Amino acid sequence: MKSLYEIGQKCKKHRVINGYLQSDVARDTGYSSENVSSFENGRNDNARILLWYLEHGLSIAQILSRG
Repeated sequence: MKSLYEIGQKCKKHRVINGYLQSDVARDTGYSSENVSSFENGRNDNARILLWYLEHGLSIAQILSRG
């Protein structure tokens, strides 16, 4: 099972590779950039933010993979 930190880091990597900013995620989800940062650093488990990443091409398989 992946920790919140590991999931957040996979999301962050996906966001950066695809040229999105935390402010893009924040705008689309209605949360602040600080909430997005907290999610990416494993300090919260916001399902809506996770869904944003899934809607923007990150797969469950990628989240669960090593590396």
